[in-house]
Amino acid sequence: MLRVLLVNNALSAQARLISLIHRCGWQLSQQVSTLSAACIQLNQAGAELVLVDIPSQEETALSQLAEMAAKFPDTYFLFWVSKKQNAELSARNVIVCLRPLRLDGVLKQISEQAPELLQRSPKLKNLAEQIRQIAQAKRVLIESGMSEDEAHHTLEKMAMNQRISCCEAALQVIKTYQQE
Repeated sequence: MLRVLLVNNALSAQARLISLIHRCGWQLSQQVSTLSAACIQLNQAGAELVLVDIPSQEETALSQLAEMAAKFPDTYFLFWVSKKQNAELSARNVIVCLRPLRLDGVLKQISEQAPELLQRSPKLKNLAEQIRQIAQAKRVLIESGMSEDEAHHTLEKMAMNQRISCCEAALQVIKTYQQE
């Protein structure tokens, strides 16, 4: 189970980030409101993952934040920002995610930029696999002539009608089209 340190400056972000922590099966080890407090906590107890909500007025300092993250090479930092950053970050342990916080987007970035995090968390690895299967089913439906919205709606409707999860509906779609 990944131990997570949460750094948030806004109550609005707090609920979404805590929801992400619980959905991914991570353990919230500490919650602080500033990066300096996070550094103290990391020096004392450590964490495998630090989730940081960066207010828009502080986004210009992202490169300095990445330099701070580089001082903790065994810890990954996920920064949530409001707009796409043009600056290249040199720290290999930093992932920058855009608001709004969407689980599928975050998992895609983690699997591309930090696949070893998936190996540390079985629940996170399982969620990433489910999202991959749903995306594959959508591609199959799109190739059969549906739009992306229609494919998404079809999977949701199929799941509701059969009282199964979207992932199970996706697996049915994949199996059906593989048999044809």
